[in-house]
Amino acid sequence: MKAARVFGLAASLLLGGVAVTGNADPIKEVDVFKGGLGKWDCLAKELGSGKTFKATIENSVEFDGHTYIERYTEVASADHPNAWKSIFIMSYDADSKKWVRNGVDNSGGRNAASSTGWKGDTWVWENDGVNIVVKRGGAKALSFAVDVKDKGTVKRVVEANCSRA
Repeated sequence: MKAARVFGLAASLLLGGVAVTGNADPIKEVDVFKGGLGKWDCLAKELGSGKTFKATIENSVEFDGHTYIERYTEVASADHPNAWKSIFIMSYDADSKKWVRNGVDNSGGRNAASSTGWKGDTWVWENDGVNIVVKRGGAKALSFAVDVKDKGTVKRVVEANCSRA
């Protein structure tokens, strides 16, 4: 049934004279993210408790080079029983001249953020509740931090160092 609805939508668009096309070449802005492709192993620290946990980041490129996919997975342990997992879809919005990211996580939550991209060696994903601050450390290293926003203040709650797997 689902395939029939998709086919019906596609057929009605074509019969109605609407052409569904994509850009043949990736937009140049997405090139700046290519250095982060691949798998990264991370060791993170909760700043409040001092407990550590492991995580992985896997970045790939999809849709003819226009979109990046990030899979973030924390490893559950006795000190970190509620491991967070998420998948993000990222691309560059030429109209707003910003990177956009939408994702879902293993708690059913949705996460949307935007970024102006690299400023030197720092990239910040921003949304209403959290900033994710990513720093390049060369071709084989990066770090990230999670800053929670609450009533006009920003508090760093996690810091992590990652190396290319």
